Parts: sequence; C-alpha cells; structure tokens
Amino acid sequence: MFNENFEYDERFLEIMDEVLKNELKKEVNVGLVFVDKDEIAKLNYKYRKIKGPTDVLTFVYGDDDLYAEIFVCEEIVRENAEKFSNTFYDELLIVLIHAALHVAGYDHEYDKSEAELMFKKQDEYLKKYLE
Repeated sequence: MFNENFEYDERFLEIMDEVLKNELKKEVNVGLVFVDKDEIAKLNYKYRKIKGPTDVLTFVYGDDDLYAEIFVCEEIVRENAEKFSNTFYDELLIVLIHAALHVAGYDHEYDKSEAELMFKKQDEYLKKYLE
C-alpha cells in the first residue's frame, strides 16, 4: 500500500537533486514513493530475494536518459531513527542520500570494492546537509 498521506519537506528533493547533479553532472527524473512495510517487503523479495522489509529500495532505468524510482518505508525509517538515536528527518536524509548515490551508479552490495567509496561519499554529503 502506498502512503499518500505522508508529507515531507521539499528540501529533501532539493538535496537529492544536488547530489545527483554533483555526481552525474546532469538532470535525472526521480520518482519518490512512500510505501508501508508490507509493500516494501514484497518489493524486497521480488527484486532482491530478501525476506522482510527494508528502509529503501532504488530502481534505475535507462542509460542516457536516466529515470529512477525510490521506494521508502516511513515505518522502517522511523524504527531505524530510534535504533540509531537519530531524528526521523536525519534518518530520512541518510536514506535519501544513500538512494541518490545508488541512482548515480554507486553500489555496495554487488561491488564490494565500491562500497567504501560509496559510504565515504555518503558521509561527506551528510556532513554537508545535516545541521
């Protein structure tokens, strides 16, 4: 089920756009969809063969004209915020920057050599945007 009632600060989209422009040097169309635990668990199993919910899934389409869909589970983001002693908005920013880096082509699951670089960039962006 999609969460049509979830409202987020437009600044999140601006930050994602800045990250993507910085990394890719071009515009990317991104669809941001908030879903519940059941829906993200279905997507997680269908596309990654991993049972259970996750905080975010990123799907990238195309080569020259990139389009991406980012699915975020608000419930998991809230749980992770509490688990890691972050505010909800800080945790959401972490998730969205992480997703933007996936859109930009970084990978930490299938290319372990790139994982260190991806998380280094994520930390750099977080330092810039977390206030």
